[in-house]
Amino acid sequence: MAFVKTWRNGTQEVYLPGSSLKGTLRSHAERIARTLNQTAACDPFGKINDPHPFCGNVFEARKDGSDWPEREQRDKINRLVYHDSCPICRLFGSTWFAGRLATEDAYAVGNAPKPQQRDGVGIDRFTGGAAQGVKFDLEVVTEATFATRLHLRNFELWQLGLLGFVLNDFADGLIRIGAAKSRGLGRVRGEVKQVRVDFLGPQAPQPQDGQLTFRGLGALATAADVQAYGLAQPDEVTVPAPAANPTSMPGLRQTYVFDGGAFPWTALAPLWVAQATQYHVPDAMRAKRNGRPS
Repeated sequence: MAFVKTWRNGTQEVYLPGSSLKGTLRSHAERIARTLNQTAACDPFGKINDPHPFCGNVFEARKDGSDWPEREQRDKINRLVYHDSCPICRLFGSTWFAGRLATEDAYAVGNAPKPQQRDGVGIDRFTGGAAQGVKFDLEVVTEATFATRLHLRNFELWQLGLLGFVLNDFADGLIRIGAAKSRGLGRVRGEVKQVRVDFLGPQAPQPQDGQLTFRGLGALATAADVQAYGLAQPDEVTVPAPAANPTSMPGLRQTYVFDGGAFPWTALAPLWVAQATQYHVPDAMRAKRNGRPS
């Protein structure tokens, strides 16, 4: 088991792939969701006959049904898939759509760490001692700082609230990364340095009396799209306004930058809790579970 490496700054160094980080964040988000509501997160490895099948597998089973749009109706399919997906798939995506969250690769800050080698041996289940000829090596990094960026677009505010729960646990050292976690490896801590929010279009909110009305997709979309996509309502909160960044495109893009510790995660948290606790599996998805036809 070895670290993934890449050429950077003229040398080969270890890095953390964005896809691996996204998988770690998703796995922890699933735990949070199931703590509030067992049905709020599908099982990404769940088959159609399992208790909580993966949303992508259910859509595969539904696509030949009478309620499924024609293949040429991509927009209608996209709306249906988002509407009927569990909250976790809505945020992280599935085999049917990309999701709202993207994660960049994490590269070392400063000098790249040099992995260390550790020996390991397989255990004989009968004697409890080392098994004959079962020796393996581990690569470990004992101290390093990596930096990455998370991108969340076209989001509902509850999705930002869920991400806040995940990042809070990351900061508290409750999330582990990589292999051999049961051996004590993979312990990390995370810190949010900065949160940048870009609003596009003429509906971008403006501060009033030091307050900013923070709007998610459910507050910005048309009534028809709110219904078609199943967007949360209401989808806005009022928070202390940070200073607005000057932009070269006034009226088109408005940017607000928060210090990581000053971002209003606590104002968004109840929106996620409400979304998770009130969620129920759509009838069209429930009808295909356990292989039953709709």
